Amino acid sequence: MKKQLCVAPSDIDSSTLPLWIDAVEKLDAAGWPLVLLASTTENDPLDGLALAAFCAAKTSQIGLCAGVDPETVEPFTLARGLAALDHFSHGRAAWYFVAATDPTKATELVDATQRLLVSWDADAVVEDAEAGLFSNSNAVHPVNFAGAFYSVTGPLSTPQPPQGAPPLITLPDHSETKSSGEFVLDEEHILRCSLAEISNALDRAPKTDGASLRQRLGVKQ
Repeated sequence: MKKQLCVAPSDIDSSTLPLWIDAVEKLDAAGWPLVLLASTTENDPLDGLALAAFCAAKTSQIGLCAGVDPETVEPFTLARGLAALDHFSHGRAAWYFVAATDPTKATELVDATQRLLVSWDADAVVEDAEAGLFSNSNAVHPVNFAGAFYSVTGPLSTPQPPQGAPPLITLPDHSETKSSGEFVLDEEHILRCSLAEISNALDRAPKTDGASLRQRLGVKQ
């Protein structure tokens, strides 16, 4: 039997947001390596990246996997949101698709987003006040991505986040990201629970090794 690595809330939406932020703080303290964060109510305005950002301020080690609807985002905005989350959480961001989409569109969205996330070299920021330079322009690159669904020049408007490109997590019912996702969550990896079941989840936190999110999920770098 595979080790459970992730908590998937079953009743998270705008109305339960404050309670779930507190619950994620408890999951963090218990040692869970990852939580999926997206509204579970249809047509709810709660955004997965915003939800993850709320949780980042109250947690220190848990991976924050933001749900993304591939039909309502485009690469530049998505990459900027993921980069901001990864900076804010000090390298704990991840993402997943909450809805199915055309496989080619999914591949293009992932490819363009990941290219944007690393369009700044890791050492591009120099912060040379004397010379009036924030970054080395030779270390910031256009991505020049052109596909059937997206066309992106780049570069991103923010420095490379701590993880480079935060890992894309593939869920069991979204096979269109299996070829580009870094980690596939099988049902056995996932503990689905409601607010009322949080105490049970706290008692079942797995033991994982590694300092980074990728290491704790067993992703090879």
